[in-house]
Amino acid sequence: MDGAMGTELARLDVSPELIETEHGTLTEAERVAFVHSHYTALKARVLLTNTFQVNPVILAKRSADALHHTLWQSAIAAARSASPRAEFVLGDVGPIPGCSSEVAKEILKECRGLDGVLLETWSSVADLRTFAKERKPGQPPLLASFTFQRRAKQGWVTFEDTQPGACARAAKRCGAAALGVNCGRELDLKGLRDIVRRYHDACDLPIFVRPNAGTPTKTARGWRYPRSPEQMADQLGPLLEEGLAMVGGCCGTTPEHIWRFSLVLDAWNENTEPRMK
Repeated sequence: MDGAMGTELARLDVSPELIETEHGTLTEAERVAFVHSHYTALKARVLLTNTFQVNPVILAKRSADALHHTLWQSAIAAARSASPRAEFVLGDVGPIPGCSSEVAKEILKECRGLDGVLLETWSSVADLRTFAKERKPGQPPLLASFTFQRRAKQGWVTFEDTQPGACARAAKRCGAAALGVNCGRELDLKGLRDIVRRYHDACDLPIFVRPNAGTPTKTARGWRYPRSPEQMADQLGPLLEEGLAMVGGCCGTTPEHIWRFSLVLDAWNENTEPRMK
């Protein structure tokens, strides 16, 4: 899978406002397409559309409701235009607190023809159920990716205090095609390994991970993420041993991170049969 979009656009001097609202897909379409192409050139096979916050709830708060369809279709076109072409394009849907059936229907309508819909950085099992209920036969498969933080007494839980096993069981019941974990406050690859184990213990879905590049610090040259491509790739082997279907990157990861991951994955696939429960 690919890595971060926002931090890559920042490197190309796209304004923070355009990045945060995903409006850069309209005004900076060539740069968005360039980032997609950079990822596919460095071995990414799966791209996410630049639509993390493009939903009726967020757009209404910004008085931009009328742009919902245009933003989605522009983002899909940018991802589809990547050269070399991606094998798969997923519609990226960030968390929607209190997700309604109407909102889910509007988003699913925009995702026709995509290879899947990725609910990314979600915390609410209830919102997942609502969204999944609106998916009709023939619509793209649903992939659910949760984010976690570590609490002293509970261990890894979502921001709604749901544990990984409960997330996995809910995703299975909702008919998800795959289950993932991404981002997460202070969530390193060791923590990801623990979560993946708990996922496997609770369901038989294919599992994917999209780790971030650590907690950034502000510098004179912008935000700096501490985990280098080499460091993250070096830690990938033990995580693969837990049984994964896909690997990508979240906040702060770059095309070089994905390229380094691909080298590890190529070697792994040549020498090891992946363990999938």
